[in-house]
Amino acid sequence: MRKPSFLMVCCALTLTLVGCNISEQAETEQPTVSEQEPTTTPEESPTESTEENEVNDVPEAEAPAEEAPAEEAPPEKAPPIELVPTEPIERDGQANLALDTLVLVNKQIALPSGYKPEDLVTPNIDFVDSATGERRMLRQEAATAVEALMKDAKAAGIDLRGTSAFRSYDYQVQLFNAYVARDGKEQALKYSAPPGHSEHQTGLAIDISSASVGYQLTQGLEQTKEGKWLADNAHTYGFIVRYQRAYEAETGYMYEPWHLRYIGVEHATNVHEMNVPFEQYLEQLMD
Repeated sequence: MRKPSFLMVCCALTLTLVGCNISEQAETEQPTVSEQEPTTTPEESPTESTEENEVNDVPEAEAPAEEAPAEEAPPEKAPPIELVPTEPIERDGQANLALDTLVLVNKQIALPSGYKPEDLVTPNIDFVDSATGERRMLRQEAATAVEALMKDAKAAGIDLRGTSAFRSYDYQVQLFNAYVARDGKEQALKYSAPPGHSEHQTGLAIDISSASVGYQLTQGLEQTKEGKWLADNAHTYGFIVRYQRAYEAETGYMYEPWHLRYIGVEHATNVHEMNVPFEQYLEQLMD
């Protein structure tokens, strides 16, 4: 057998050493690739998550736009009447006319001396003969309401007539002075208002009586079927029996079952159910 030459042995050794170096390099580079994979994965995950969030947010952002037509459509029903007034009850002892049918007039709060409602009309109801001219007039809204009240009362067999409605400042001067001359100021103040302090000047108050008491303004009306009907039903037409027996200390006036004050059906119903003076009702309403 022929022996290998020295040159052949050197070549073989060289090839062997080269192969070993290649293997060692491959084994050394492999961990580098595996270390980069965890670094790459977290960087991509937030990107994918952000895209998903943006996609999910689109319907929420667009939802109001899709519902907008429904909101713009006109409501099927009229909005409810706002019951809470935004105006103060009075200003320096003067009645706040901006409260309209809720205007408060009492012994502490007065109307301007020249005040006269612009919408006074004569309601189509029966009056006693002594009620003439302006004393038969009420503001339009109150006049319409008392017409309905009188019509339904008559249908129920209740005989009622108006005795006094609107009173001007000047008329109240004459009336109050006559009562003072007859009974003295202290007594007169228990049943009559000083000029400017009468609810009749608002055009929202009317005195009502019946044949059962000779159409007189007397507390005896309370015991009649007509007086009881008024007490039980006036609020359904927007009126309250303004001066109740239980309220005398608060109102300063004696009980008047004949004196009706218009404030609107919603408020009158509340006052009737709460059983409080009008003053207290307004204060609670505006708290």
